Amino acid sequence: MNKILKKLPRALILPGMYIFMEWMFHLYYFKTAGLSMLYIALFATAFGLTITSLTSFPVKRANKIIAWTATIITSIFFALQIVYGHIFKTFISLHSVMENAGDASEFWKEALNGIIASIPGILLCMVIPLIMLGFALKKGKIGVWGRNFKENTIYQIGCFAAGIIFYIIAILSLGLGGKDDYSAYDIYHNEFMLDQGIENFGVITATRKDFGELLFGDSKELELIDNADMSSLVISGDGKNDLPKPTTPAPTSTPTPTATPLPTQLPDLREEEPDEPKATATPTPSPSPTPTPIDTSPNVLDIDFEALAQNARNSDLKQIHEYMAASEPTKKNEYTGMFEGYNLIYMVCEGFSPWAVDKDVTPTLYKLTHEGFIFNNFYNPIWYTSTSDGEYVACQGLLPYSSNSFKRSKKNNLPFCLGWQFLKLGYPTRAYHDHTATYYGRNETHPNLGYIFKARGRGLDLKGSWPESDLEMMEKTIPEYINDERFHTYYMTVSGHLEYSFDGNSMAAKNKSYVQDLPYSSHCRAYIACNKELDLALEYLLQKLDEAGILDKTVIAFTGDHYPYGLTVDEISEIAGHKVDEEFELYKSNFVLWSGSIKEPIVIDKPCSSLDMLPTVSNLFGLEYDSRLLMGSDILSDSPALVMFNDKSFITDYCMYNVNNKQITMLQDVELPEGYIQAVNAVVKNKFNISKSILLNNYYSYIMDYIPDVVTTVPDSYETN
Repeated sequence: MNKILKKLPRALILPGMYIFMEWMFHLYYFKTAGLSMLYIALFATAFGLTITSLTSFPVKRANKIIAWTATIITSIFFALQIVYGHIFKTFISLHSVMENAGDASEFWKEALNGIIASIPGILLCMVIPLIMLGFALKKGKIGVWGRNFKENTIYQIGCFAAGIIFYIIAILSLGLGGKDDYSAYDIYHNEFMLDQGIENFGVITATRKDFGELLFGDSKELELIDNADMSSLVISGDGKNDLPKPTTPAPTSTPTPTATPLPTQLPDLREEEPDEPKATATPTPSPSPTPTPIDTSPNVLDIDFEALAQNARNSDLKQIHEYMAASEPTKKNEYTGMFEGYNLIYMVCEGFSPWAVDKDVTPTLYKLTHEGFIFNNFYNPIWYTSTSDGEYVACQGLLPYSSNSFKRSKKNNLPFCLGWQFLKLGYPTRAYHDHTATYYGRNETHPNLGYIFKARGRGLDLKGSWPESDLEMMEKTIPEYINDERFHTYYMTVSGHLEYSFDGNSMAAKNKSYVQDLPYSSHCRAYIACNKELDLALEYLLQKLDEAGILDKTVIAFTGDHYPYGLTVDEISEIAGHKVDEEFELYKSNFVLWSGSIKEPIVIDKPCSSLDMLPTVSNLFGLEYDSRLLMGSDILSDSPALVMFNDKSFITDYCMYNVNNKQITMLQDVELPEGYIQAVNAVVKNKFNISKSILLNNYYSYIMDYIPDVVTTVPDSYETN
């Protein structure tokens, strides 16, 4: 026993090495130290002791192989997260690694630049630990330390047991920071998110949790929060959620609803004003308002959710049906059907942001962002799979789950996507992308949106530059639909893609002369030059619409897929002319909603996001849809504002709330009632969980019988007039 005790210090070598890796990663990437350093150390110790137990067999060669394999794989993941985090400002999940590994090979130059920029972090978290391991193995400090089988076994069992003990201590310690929403405890046990997991528990533990999501996360388990924990919610007798108003006292008793009530709405702090729209949602009157009386009936379909819940085949579907039954729909309004019969060009533009808009350099972008509808408080959050998820949110009106939500939906019924909606109206529906058709699986996902889809390698012949030209895409595709009686076309652009440099980006090089006099650094000018190509494409589009005499009968709607993370925050601040706030302002963007028929700007101050685009456009075109089935809402309705971010921070009509530091920034001079933040947190969590379950359960397939004149087949081709 004395011999075993003397050898115990070697059991601390691997735990110490993994703690070093985790702490260096945390300090390098997050540049902060706090209680999370304790959690990280405890989890790393548990992992290190487990690996130590596996490297203490009587076979020396096997021990070395295990030690090297475990540490190399671990360090590679550290390096991968450092590089990916540097490029995309978020971390990569195992699911994304498996799904997108082939796609990533197309961007080897960007990856190489990311590796070069991340060399200090790679040295700290990968190279130095591997050198430490090699030195320890050479000195015989790891692996076999005796040929006595009994002593080895006792040592192994002791290390393994100690690993379990440290793991239990780590789990118990999570409560030190509290158990409120989005605390370390809540993230670990209830609301796991990879980015927050890495920040709170470290790369090793977050990767283990992510691996569990990969193996078991698609079990379709749906976790919703009921009103038992929502003291600020008042449940009315019809089972719907009426949220509190300061002047309205809560009833002394609560009737039992027919279905399990769930938080689906936001607290409304205004005085009751039955016939007046919310102040923050009141737009400038339309130049051509809908004749009075205005139809303010709910935007719903005749769906019997209660009957569906009673006959649901599993508990998840039952909960979704009950959630939908309890949800408050948005109402039709003076803008409902404003664009009925118009053509629609709907776009998601790579890397587009307000910082690409310059009155002189990009005049068409300036025109479109300063005319039509102007949304002063529009946000475009970044998600797990940045570009693909940006498309997913804008096209499907749902929040993404984990990574590659678009790919996961490729066989789902998606009746409320614009392709299917306009196809039902008899419009030819086409979609185009000027990069590879198979990238992110668009060759499968976009036809499932109701479009004939063309891209490079799939019917669209473009020059082989990187990135490709949005202008060339417009020149090649507009003739296919411009002479149609009516049309709906979707574009995913690519010219604004990083890297933002004049020697590695063909669009920046092509348009360098336009930006050479701008008072910005090279990367900033290259970014604007890339978006000049989008500007030229839109200029060409407007010209062709005008020549065809349909400019006043066409709507152009678009936003970016994400903010330009190819620029640093300092570079973005350089263009903005002030230090950009990284919590919220960084994600502020433009939602262009323009038609030649709008003669005066219609200004909207209500907070909104890309999640709201689909229901807003659906209402403007008078489409048949059920507003309860989308996670965003019609911006022009009187519904409360709710902007949700990847980390579940949020913005409402009244405040901004940062879940990471629990900071509340008020937007109006009102006093938030007790429980307001918790109430909104519950609404946000449920919207994320409902979105996940809609995706994984193919939920819309269960309500297809309730959708009038539903269309599920795209024609093979359209005749060009």
